[in-house]
Formats: sequence, structure tokens, C-alpha cells
Amino acid sequence: MTITLPDGSRIAIRPVEPDDRALLAEGFGRLSPESRYRRFFAPMPELSDRYLDYLTRVDHHDHEALLAVDVVSGDAVGVARFVRSGPGVAEPAIVVADDWHGRGVGTRLLNALVERARDEGISRFEAPVLAENRAAIDVLERLGTTTRRHTGREVELLIELPEEREGADLRELLRQFAVGALEPARSLLEIVWPRRRGAPGDERRNLIVVGTDGSDHASAAVDAAAELAVASDAAVEVVAAHRFLPPERAELAGVVRDAAGALRERGLHVHESVRRGDPALVLTDVADEEHARLIVVGAGSRGKTARRLIGSVADSVAERSPCAVLIVRPRE
Repeated sequence: MTITLPDGSRIAIRPVEPDDRALLAEGFGRLSPESRYRRFFAPMPELSDRYLDYLTRVDHHDHEALLAVDVVSGDAVGVARFVRSGPGVAEPAIVVADDWHGRGVGTRLLNALVERARDEGISRFEAPVLAENRAAIDVLERLGTTTRRHTGREVELLIELPEEREGADLRELLRQFAVGALEPARSLLEIVWPRRRGAPGDERRNLIVVGTDGSDHASAAVDAAAELAVASDAAVEVVAAHRFLPPERAELAGVVRDAAGALRERGLHVHESVRRGDPALVLTDVADEEHARLIVVGAGSRGKTARRLIGSVADSVAERSPCAVLIVRPRE
């Protein structure tokens, strides 16, 4: 399907296929750091082979992806996709190349995505929105019956897809998606300008929050949290954060389950939590919500140069934490 945009440029919208790996990788390379963060929930310098497999090997039923290509250059300028999360329900996502913002690409892509969702029996989108984005929330609530679910710093809106999609409210909704306002992610501003949740003087429970991703550094953090919890008779919350891939969530859920099981064998009271988002923000959000007295996190293996440029999870946790933080290095 070829479309002429208001500025006269032309794009072709078609389903993503496995042969589009190189095209998506090249398009990703043209995105700004903020656009990458909005799309993938955390800083991502490049797309791994695993991500490219997931993004291009879609079944066009439970997982649909539509690609917008510049007719003149052949460059990928935008991608919209939905992933079915339950009967009749899917989560939408869209990204548009920075130099194509404001030209109508996102609107056309999302309109086509809604058509495809309806064709595949999907009647509701679940759209995470930044809690402070009142304009987007108001637009969605005017669209139809909407239910809110609060998760950390996000509000997830359950939106019944309208039968008619050409009204003014829907056009505004499409515009919000096109500019990234409804991207299911957190603002890059939170990385470069940290905001602490809670206060160090708040009343705290005897609870230790520990982050894990299955790495050696994370395992050392879990061991340290266990030793402290045994000594202080504290409960432990084992937390993992994933970005975009559903398989990644399942894998991390297994990591959390194994870590929690090992802690329970030591007689500890343990809770498990797997959330989507940036690991540092997830850990500090959980600590704030649960009024924990300590966060334990692995030091990570990022080199000095990378830490100077973009920091580390441990650095970010220390800046944002509402409670004490213990940074653990694996024993040599």
C-alpha cells in the first residue's frame, strides 16, 4: 500500500518479513538515543541478533508488524506492531525515524495497525502511558470505556477499540502515538536528570530488595542479600526488569524463581517481582512502594569509559534510591 503524505513524500506500508533484518537494523541506527529509549524501555546501543529475530519473525496473527518504507530511498522510516497478550487483547507499539517525525507516518502506520488488529479479532489495546502525560490520558478516556491500572510511574489504560476510527478524538490519539507520547516506556529525562522517589527519612519495613538478571554480579548480590536477611531476620523481594521481548520476561521469571527458591531454602520470607522497564527505575520503584530499608545490586561489568558516558545500573540506583543501597562485587 503506497501513501502520499501531506508534504508530498511517499511511503509504502507493508508487513515485516524475515528478510527485513538489515533494513530494521539500519533504521534503528538512525534513531536518536531518546527514540531508542522510548521504544525499548532502556538505553540500547544496537539491536542484537535475538532482538532482530523477534522483530522480524512475526506470525501476522498474534504478533503483527507493519513497516513504512520511503519510496524514493528505500529506507525504513517507521514500524508499528501489536503483540497479542490475551483473548481479544494486544499491546501496541510504534517507532518513527527522527527525521520523519511530524509528517504523518505514525498516524498512517497506527491506523493500518488498528485495521489489522480488528481483522485478527482484537477489540482492545492495552497502552502504558507515562502517569504525568495528562493530555494522552484524557484523549484515551474520551475515546471509549477505559480502565486504569497503575504500575510504578506508568498508567496502563485498557482501551476498547472503536468500530469507527475516523473521528476527531481518534485522530488526536493517532497523533499522540506518532509523536511517541503513548510509547510504553519511560522518559529519557529520568536518565539524565534523576528524580528520587520517597525520602531517606521515611519509615521503612524490614525488607531488602535485590535485583537479579542471572549474571555473576547479580548472583553475588543475591548471596549478599541472603546473608544480610538471615542476620537481620528481614524479608527479601527478588526483582528483575525486562525490556520488550516476551521471551525475555519468561526467562527472567525463571531466574527470579530460582533465586527466590534458593533464599527460601535458607528459611527466608521471599517475594518475587518481574516488571518491564529500566532496571534502576524498577528497583527503586519497588523499594519505594514496599518501603524497603535496603536495595542490594550487583556492581555490573561495564568499563570505566562506558560508566562515564552512560553510567551503570548501580550508579542510577544509588542516585534514585529512597533507602540505603549496597553495591556488591563478585568475589575473585
